[in-house]
Amino acid sequence: MTAHTFSHRVLLAAGPLAALFLTACSRQEITVYTAPKDKPAPVAPAAMGGPPMAARPRPEVTWTLPEGWKETAPGRLGVAAFNVAGASGKEAQVSITPLPSLGGREADIVNMWREQLGLAAIPAEDALKQLAAVEVAGEAGKMFELANRPEGATGTVGVVTAFVHRSDASWFYRFSGDAEVVTAQKPAFLTFLKSVRVKEVAAAAPEAGADTSGFKWEVPKAWKAAAAGQMQVAKFAVPERGAAKADVSVSIFPSDTGGMLANVNRWRRQIGLGDVSQAELPTVATPLDSKLPGAMLVDVTNNTKRLVGAIVPRGSRWFFYKLMGDTEAVAPEKEAFVGFAKSEP
Repeated sequence: MTAHTFSHRVLLAAGPLAALFLTACSRQEITVYTAPKDKPAPVAPAAMGGPPMAARPRPEVTWTLPEGWKETAPGRLGVAAFNVAGASGKEAQVSITPLPSLGGREADIVNMWREQLGLAAIPAEDALKQLAAVEVAGEAGKMFELANRPEGATGTVGVVTAFVHRSDASWFYRFSGDAEVVTAQKPAFLTFLKSVRVKEVAAAAPEAGADTSGFKWEVPKAWKAAAAGQMQVAKFAVPERGAAKADVSVSIFPSDTGGMLANVNRWRRQIGLGDVSQAELPTVATPLDSKLPGAMLVDVTNNTKRLVGAIVPRGSRWFFYKLMGDTEAVAPEKEAFVGFAKSEP
């Protein structure tokens, strides 16, 4: 048994991490990752305002490594990654990635990965039929399989994705790469899923005045940090205007979660408005900033309710910013909100 340590934020804030790999000659390897307490964070800048955000729990993750798999450095969102070699230089990769809870959005999850593989979205009813039961980390999870030859690819890409909604996050286990390798190694992948264990570790309370958000965005001084809700990485209350209230929330996803039209209509429904068509989309969604390709700003109002939202793609992630509440509280904060959405997170 080998043990390695690393320090990371379970949800989205960590940068690339170096992974340590120890080979096993003729036996399987059991790897243990323990996430120790972070070093005290620097004092929050005045721009943060209000109390610090709650620290995320840091789990201990263990697994049994199948023969022939090699551990690699995980991406920014992941806690572990592995390379799986096949014949003739073909290969595939396995990743373990916790994301803000996506419970109840199983159909969106299927279509999210379909989109990344160059496949068209399918109706929710059909998407749910793609899910099969699977044991993951000692818990009941769901799994689905996809295969396609995306534009520009030299061969067919196979993807097997398993996930479990836990109290701390939705944990995704993705096996993707050359379709032949994925098919041949699927039994090993299923065995690997059963071997994984995720042990919750209580996070220490942040020190007074410490910034545990992990982000460097420019937060207006008048905004007050609040407890983030489901599928959110940050939340702020904006100044009240009499009885009028509003807040700002931020979510991060590995895709645009269905496209601009779907997101606009989702936001419109949140304030009681009906859907718009693709032809009507330019009337409610406009470019946010020429320096941020693909970033869009949405501004919709329904009587006394208003929502200003921004969708900003950054690298392999999509940042969703939303200012929503009573119109009288939203209007004075729009300019500050736009600046916040433009600032580097």
